[in-house]
Amino acid sequence: MSRHLGVVRNTCQRLAHALSDDQPSLQTLVKLPGTKGLRLLIDAMKEHKYDKSVIEIAITAIDQFDVLIREYAGSHSKLIARIDAQTKDDEPFELASLSARQNLYRAATGITGRAAQTTISLYAFRHAPEDPNILQRAIATGMIQTTVVPGGMPVVISNGNTIQWDDEFAQALKNLDDSDAQGSTPDALLQEFCSQPLPTVTSRGSSESLIRVIDPKNLDGPQTFDVVSAARSNHPVLDPNGRPIFDEVWSLSNCPCTRLIFDIYLHEEMERMYRPSVDAQMWNPNLSAPGGDKWVLRYPQLPTLELLGRGLTNAASKGYSRHKDLTEAFFDRIGWDPDEFFGLRCEVEFPIWRGGYCIKFKPIQPATE
Repeated sequence: MSRHLGVVRNTCQRLAHALSDDQPSLQTLVKLPGTKGLRLLIDAMKEHKYDKSVIEIAITAIDQFDVLIREYAGSHSKLIARIDAQTKDDEPFELASLSARQNLYRAATGITGRAAQTTISLYAFRHAPEDPNILQRAIATGMIQTTVVPGGMPVVISNGNTIQWDDEFAQALKNLDDSDAQGSTPDALLQEFCSQPLPTVTSRGSSESLIRVIDPKNLDGPQTFDVVSAARSNHPVLDPNGRPIFDEVWSLSNCPCTRLIFDIYLHEEMERMYRPSVDAQMWNPNLSAPGGDKWVLRYPQLPTLELLGRGLTNAASKGYSRHKDLTEAFFDRIGWDPDEFFGLRCEVEFPIWRGGYCIKFKPIQPATE
C-alpha cells in the first residue's frame, strides 16, 4: 500500500491495523492515523483514480472525525489519551498490579530526581572454616543505569547490619579487601562494573549499617552511571539468647527502579539447615526492618522465589546483561568457591519504592528417632 500510493509506511500500517477490527470501537479511533494522514491517503487515491463515490464518502467521514477531535479533545493525540484513560478506568482493580507499580516508579522518580534501570543485592553466606561459630557475610550492591538530576536526592547504597547487640563485632563491616569503610572509599567499588570515570563515593560505617553516598548537588546536568559497591562482615552464629541470627535477609527498594535482582548464595553446609521463603513488606519509618506483628506491613502481592541451584550456572539475568560476570567476580574477590554454594533469587519488575523484599530462612528441625 505504501509503495503503491506513495504514502509513508507508518500511516498505511495504522490504517490497516484499524481496518482489521471486526467490530469497530473507541480503540479503532486510537489505531487510526490522524486526519492529516487520512487526507494524504485520500489525495493519493484520487491520483490513482479510485471510485469517486467511495472517495466522497471517505472525505465526509474524515470531516466528521475532525469535528469529533476538535470538540472532545482538541487534537488526535489528546483524544487517544482520553480514550486510553477511560479504558484504564474500566479495567478491574488489582492490588499492587504492574501498572500501579509503574505509576509509583514514575511518581517517585519525579519526587526524588533519581532512578535506576536495575538494582542488585547479591549476598553470600558461610560459616567460617576456622570457627563454625562465626557467620561470614559478603554483599555486593549495584545500581545499573542510575540517573540523577541536579538538585535531586543523593544516591545511597546501604549494606545494612542490624546486629546491634554485638559489641565484639560492632565495627566488622569492611570493604572486600578488609580495609575500613570510612570516608572517601574508591576501594568500596567493584570498579570493572562501574562507569568511568568512577563516581565519587563516601562510606559511613557503623555498627548498624554501611552507607555509600553519591551526591549529585554539583552536577551541571542529568548524569547516568553504573555503580556497584561491596562489603564483608563476620558475626556470631547465635545471639545472646542462643537463637540463630541467620533468619532474614533484606533488600530495600531505596531508589525507584524498573527491576530488582535479589540473590542469596548459601554454602552447602548451610543450605541443608534452612527452608527459605520470600516476603514483601512496607519499611518502617525509622528505616529498620519491620518487627513485631509483621503481617500488618505485608503487601498484598508477594514476589516469587526462584531456586538457582548449585554454582553459577543459572546466575545470568535478563535484568542486567553482566549479572553472571558480576557474580563470578564477586566470588573471585572474596575467595570463595561458588561450586560450594546454592543460589536463591527474588527478581521483581518495578519493585515497590520504599518497600522491603525479604528472604526468610526457617531452621529445619533434625528428624527424631
